[in-house]
Amino acid sequence: TKKARRALGEIVSLRPDYANVIDPATGDIVIIPASNLPVGCRVSVRTGDKVPADGVVVEGTSSVDESSLTGEARPVEKHPGEEVSSGSINVGSSQLVIRTSSTVGDSALSRLIELIEEAQANASETEKLVDAFAKKYTPFVLVIAFCLCTVPWFFGEEVGRYWSLNGLIFIIIACPCALTISTPVTYSAGLAATAKRGIIIKGGSRLECLGHVKTVVFDKTGTLTTGRFSLSHLEAVGGSKSRKEILRLLAVMEAPSSHPLSACLVSAAKDEGVVLSETVCALQHTILKGEGVTATVDDERVYVGNARLFRRIGMYNIPQQYTDWAAEWSDEGGTVGYIGIEGVGIIGMYCVKDTIREEAPTVVSTLHQSDVEVIMLTGDGQGAARAVGTQIGLDESCIQSQLLPEDKLHYVSSLKGSSTDRHPSLYGGKKLILMVGDGVNDAPALTVADIGVAMGEGAALAVEMSDVTLMDSNLTKLLFSMDIGAKVITTVKENIAFSIVVNLIAIVLTCFGKMTLLWAIVSDVGTMLLVTLNGMKLLSPRTIAAIERKQDGLLTVRTERKKDGERYENLNEVGSGDLELV
Repeated sequence: TKKARRALGEIVSLRPDYANVIDPATGDIVIIPASNLPVGCRVSVRTGDKVPADGVVVEGTSSVDESSLTGEARPVEKHPGEEVSSGSINVGSSQLVIRTSSTVGDSALSRLIELIEEAQANASETEKLVDAFAKKYTPFVLVIAFCLCTVPWFFGEEVGRYWSLNGLIFIIIACPCALTISTPVTYSAGLAATAKRGIIIKGGSRLECLGHVKTVVFDKTGTLTTGRFSLSHLEAVGGSKSRKEILRLLAVMEAPSSHPLSACLVSAAKDEGVVLSETVCALQHTILKGEGVTATVDDERVYVGNARLFRRIGMYNIPQQYTDWAAEWSDEGGTVGYIGIEGVGIIGMYCVKDTIREEAPTVVSTLHQSDVEVIMLTGDGQGAARAVGTQIGLDESCIQSQLLPEDKLHYVSSLKGSSTDRHPSLYGGKKLILMVGDGVNDAPALTVADIGVAMGEGAALAVEMSDVTLMDSNLTKLLFSMDIGAKVITTVKENIAFSIVVNLIAIVLTCFGKMTLLWAIVSDVGTMLLVTLNGMKLLSPRTIAAIERKQDGLLTVRTERKKDGERYENLNEVGSGDLELV
């Protein structure tokens, strides 16, 4: 529909046409087509200009409007060192100078547009069913109408005229126009409504699935938590290395990794004045899935990871005092890790802490109120997993800890059961499994789940393998998308029921000779317009406001309960047990 195309067109129109490139030799601004913008150049983004490509702010401080990409209405203040996305608009009073980190074709906006185009081409099971029905039903109607307009003429002119008129009326009122037009309109409106709020759903089939979810499985680190770690404890073991030497070795080992925990350790080393030598580097750096990393530094084999790793390689032989500290840190909700050298043993242990997403307890509570089962999967130890689970409102039976990536995949597969028919029925109950994750390690589980949801700030592989992407990584958008999915299913049911009832009434009136050609046309066109408008209501501010009011009401109730319950105290600082993944 025009309204749906306009809604999606607003996102596509964010694609910048030109870029103000700063000449490195003269400092002058050169205007070039945005499509020719190279990686690594400096670009001026003045007030009112669009950011031409993804990049990092190198000069200036200003407010940036990212609403069309993330759905966040408030402008975000950007400082030097912070990332900006292509298509966002400088709405502040100062110029920003950014250094591009991608071309326009590889930017977040281009990926968003590609996902929208893919979504439009992906029909739902209900759309396919309606199309298949129309292909078989329409020829049947045409045959009956042809017989009504021809056969009666053999019984006389008057009879022929009477039944020819009824044949024309029948072909108009029995035409499935309302069904075939209103169903795709409804799905397009739902996809447009979510896209405008920073939720990219890859087609009507995934949108329909969101209305049939019975179980939501969350990854922990970076999904229920922010993934922003801080170093809380660091202890030398055995006395062979000083604190600074351990920090330097940790920084060398973790620098090549993209895991949030790795960035935390590197940052902690810099904060304590540790300077990395250019001559010292990690050779043969290897990620050990679910355990940690290993590399060769100064001709020594070094390991950094969780207790599982050091038990596997036979190096977990530390004194009882350190074991007690590790248990204590884990029970407090910290992520406990170790560093060891082959032939020497463990030389240090550390603990980092994460923060729970502010909206996570509310989202979990709302899902429970909607009779949706919630499960948390993590590679962390039991103590840390229990600490996070308790603060977001999960029972211990709904927490699965110490899982490798393949364990997560097998667990999600087991939830799906042995049924081979996983297609949602329009009139079926909730039976699908939804997985929410953010990292590379979550990609297998996202793929095997009925619906995979990726956090927009997560790994590119997770976004690529998922069915739904929350561009601003706000979990409340998951509730919005599920509500829209349920609303789409309800609307399609309403349209089908209304179309069938009107057509049956018109056919009965025709059989009794009470229907005229004019009223047949009015009935057919009127029904088509009404069901189309009913489908487009998903784009109306009133419908969107009703869904958001429902979520705001649940948030208010949750906040009030939180004041009286000890279990919700200190929500900001939580932990994550043993190292999940690096």
